[in-house]
Amino acid sequence: MTEDKVPMLDSAAQDAKDTLRCRRVEDALYRRACGYKVRLKKSFKVKRTEYDSDTGKKVSEREELEAGFEEVHIPADVRVCAYFLNNRDPARWREHPKEEGELWGGVVDYPPMEEPLAPSETALSEDDV
Repeated sequence: MTEDKVPMLDSAAQDAKDTLRCRRVEDALYRRACGYKVRLKKSFKVKRTEYDSDTGKKVSEREELEAGFEEVHIPADVRVCAYFLNNRDPARWREHPKEEGELWGGVVDYPPMEEPLAPSETALSEDDV
């Protein structure tokens, strides 16, 4: 091989590795956003009791640890969902959507109230609840 082809191969190999790493992170982020199940290896305490076959009385009792698997559900994370959607489709899922024609986020200007409400007017009565 010539020397000018080797850097091109190195660059292509590095790009492929970077793409694979990004894909793995995207997949992990998607799984975390949707929730998933995982099998965990756990130890369980098992009680063994032996009985005499003639009399039916308990002869011995011992406890042992046995390995087993338990399926655990990892719930979806709302923050990860928001992050994923914000980055996937920012025009549709941005946190603070902009109004049409708005170039930057602004302040909403409400007209002033004529007179403040008395505390008795703002409280809920028992009939309202």
